[in-house]
Amino acid sequence: MTTNLTRDEAQSRTQVLDVSTYTVDIDVSNAETGAPTYLSRTVVEFTARTECRTFIDLIADSVTFAELNDEILDPAEVFDGARVGLPIRTGKNTLTIEAQAYYSTSGEGLHRFTDPADGKVYLYTQYEPTDARRVFANFDQPDLKAEFIFNVTAPEHFQVLSNRPETSRGPSQETSQGPVDTDSPAITHHFAPTLRQSSYITCITAGPYEGATDHWTDPSTGEVVALGAWTRASLVDHLDASDIFSITKAGLDFFTGEFDYPYPWGKYDQIFVPEYNLGAMENPGLVTFTDSLIFRDKVTDANYESRANVILHEMAHMWFGDLVTMKWWDDLWLKESFADYMGGLALAEATRFTNGWVTFALRRKAWAYTQDLYPTTHPIVADIPDVEAAKLNFDGITYAKGASVLKQLVAFVGREAFFAGSRLYFKRFDYRNTELADFLECLAEAAPDRDIASWASAWLGTSGVSELSLELTTSNDASPSARGSGRASITSAKITQADSARGAELLRPHTLEIATLGRKGRKLVPIDSFSFDFSTQSAEVEQLAGRTLGDITLVNYSDHDYARVRLDPASTEAAIRSVSRIADPLSRALVWSALENAVRDGLLPVQRYLTAYARSLGKESHAGIMAGLSQTALTCLDQWVSARNFETAITGLLGAALDALATAKSGSDAQLHLANLVLALTSRTARCFGASPAIAMGRGFASQILAVPVGEEIDHLSAPSEPVGSGSSEAGASGTGASGTGASGTGASGTGASGTGSDAPDHAAASLPFKGLLNDHALRWNALTALVCLGWADQTDIARENQSDPSSSGRLHAETASAAMPLPIVKIRAWEVINEAAALSNDVLTAIISGFVAPTSMPLIENYVDEYFARLAGFWADNSIEIARRLVLGLYPRWSVDEEAAVEKTDAWLAAHSDAPAALRRLLIERRDDLARAIYLKSTQSSRH
Repeated sequence: MTTNLTRDEAQSRTQVLDVSTYTVDIDVSNAETGAPTYLSRTVVEFTARTECRTFIDLIADSVTFAELNDEILDPAEVFDGARVGLPIRTGKNTLTIEAQAYYSTSGEGLHRFTDPADGKVYLYTQYEPTDARRVFANFDQPDLKAEFIFNVTAPEHFQVLSNRPETSRGPSQETSQGPVDTDSPAITHHFAPTLRQSSYITCITAGPYEGATDHWTDPSTGEVVALGAWTRASLVDHLDASDIFSITKAGLDFFTGEFDYPYPWGKYDQIFVPEYNLGAMENPGLVTFTDSLIFRDKVTDANYESRANVILHEMAHMWFGDLVTMKWWDDLWLKESFADYMGGLALAEATRFTNGWVTFALRRKAWAYTQDLYPTTHPIVADIPDVEAAKLNFDGITYAKGASVLKQLVAFVGREAFFAGSRLYFKRFDYRNTELADFLECLAEAAPDRDIASWASAWLGTSGVSELSLELTTSNDASPSARGSGRASITSAKITQADSARGAELLRPHTLEIATLGRKGRKLVPIDSFSFDFSTQSAEVEQLAGRTLGDITLVNYSDHDYARVRLDPASTEAAIRSVSRIADPLSRALVWSALENAVRDGLLPVQRYLTAYARSLGKESHAGIMAGLSQTALTCLDQWVSARNFETAITGLLGAALDALATAKSGSDAQLHLANLVLALTSRTARCFGASPAIAMGRGFASQILAVPVGEEIDHLSAPSEPVGSGSSEAGASGTGASGTGASGTGASGTGASGTGSDAPDHAAASLPFKGLLNDHALRWNALTALVCLGWADQTDIARENQSDPSSSGRLHAETASAAMPLPIVKIRAWEVINEAAALSNDVLTAIISGFVAPTSMPLIENYVDEYFARLAGFWADNSIEIARRLVLGLYPRWSVDEEAAVEKTDAWLAAHSDAPAALRRLLIERRDDLARAIYLKSTQSSRH
């Protein structure tokens, strides 16, 4: 049995087959019984150009009936567990297959979830790239489009949705469980035929979903599109349908106008589902989203912006990906890069998130830069030999780099030409499949004065990221006080490009802007800016000669280019001192991005970056920048700061975060962000053995949160009020945990970090009033998990918290906290559970892994390094690719105290398993690269950094 469909196999089928219709009957009337399988019946009508043997895809427990052209096939002979072999004839063929398909807990196929909040059962499908075959028999490749007709039998109280509207429903006389039980009747829902589409974007959801409806009217055609927003019953009070519909309508206005092509798919339902492996999926007419985008607790504006971006990304797919679809996964970028770019454009131009490109510049592009530096990097137009490779190519190259390069393409050809080419593309290829050449042909027609082919060769057919640096020659007085004051000027400037992998061997055309930032009052603002094009290794920037030397000279101002920018030395120093004073948030994000890249490459000491970040706390106002910077800072602490410098680094950062928290505006995004940052840092103080007022206060803050009920205000910050010990797992296990007297200033168990409350006045947090932070479940779980890592809370505390929050989110937090307890027996039991991954759902597995690798004061899981490599092949072979990926990535021993040994063991495994699946090797190579980078960065640090 092979589940890894290859490109060659898919192309062979394409040469032979044209698929007309699928009629699919799915019976999930047994969904609430715990039955492992359900009935799936498929009738496929297709035409063959020649008589031959081929196969249809189906991963199922069993095939109970198979018939091809009125001839019964023996399932034992034709079904191998993943494929049904078919002797097809020339001309029309009709195939009928009945099977028992598995309910999934991995998020692949038909996923079943029981809500711990109320016991209700929910189902949804997720297929990309080739998991439709887990639900019904089909030719599961994107270029065999067809019409799909779905009929779904489900319990009477289930809400059932599919891509198209329901046309009728009625009682079912027979179900997968036999004759209908009149006390528990089942209903069969019949849906209208789809338009021609690929199998991977078909969809079914079923369960007691609840929600809201609305409508949107196309301003050009007058067509009314029904809108729906749905989620679980336990989350519906938090659905925020008005905001979701507002973004949806704005997006539909934007895309139908810009694309000059009406929304083609009829209705537009959006459903938020549990334990989802992705952010969302662009099933036409029924878009699925992770229900983590339904905000039960307070979040910052960055979360609302992110949700809006995801909604618009998926909406862009209705044209790029659904209407016109790539032939094979090599051209995955034809949908994902475009959706990422278009989603960002609509976010900034059609919604309240007018600074949407700011978050993209700092966070989304950081993903692309990181991916592009791996040994496994690949061109945007990739070589995808099989579906396992396709699964891993939903990565930072395909999404974020592709979108960044499209921004560069728009700058290169002009916005009007780009959209004219896109409109032509939709009209010429609607409901069909394409390759790169098809889009480039349309774009070349729209921009005849531009060399599109050469541009595509340089940008889409190569890997690696360009690195741009600017060398300035200045007049004599270029001191910091003279920069930006008008007393110093630039006499000459030269820009240079080099590829991250191939240096000067690979040159790309760049269309960008350069700006000089100088002081205006206390802010840094653009003194001037100009556009600049170059494609050589270096070029003189004549426009800068004679201009005033500013504080920062910023290459790629406005962020039209995809390149890592190296600030000149003087600009770097000014940025470290004053980045928070840059008035424009996009320019601020770009400067932070340059500093982050310098740290990653060892050109800027980690501690200097953390110092600049600490200075920014309480000053940054953009929620997306706050989120991006904290993510980088935590990466610095977790991976790049050496052990001898760790305590100094985290103490300084925690103290700065506490001070900023104490003075943050009541109820602001900054206040909430800083509170969660303090808790994240506090959990990491489990690695600290010394004492400091900041550590004591961070631990005291976590204890205070647990002493304040949900919905009430946390009204002060304080450190423990008396001398305390170091905290230990034994203290937590004794039952004196998080239910202690935190509000009065003592630690979670009545003890805290060594130090005294008398040290606390060194921090603003100890002396200034603190108002406006309302406690919620998210804060309480973050606080409790931090205290568990410290050994200050035990299983009794976890169970008590889970009892007060029995939601699915509460369950996952409880799993993480339980596995995070710093006791050897806890780690042994967690490892045993993890190794029975097939018995766990996708998110429960990840939650347990997160707790297993959580920070502790002692290396409790060091013995599992060898266990990891011993079980690595089994992780991949014994699980679906999604579960295997979570195991391989989540357990990789970057947490080992002997990082060099972990790298050596990785190399040894790779050498001994040269025939291992390419997808598995890729994951391992990337994790090894992260660890090798961490070792290098730590080796460059002295005890002063």
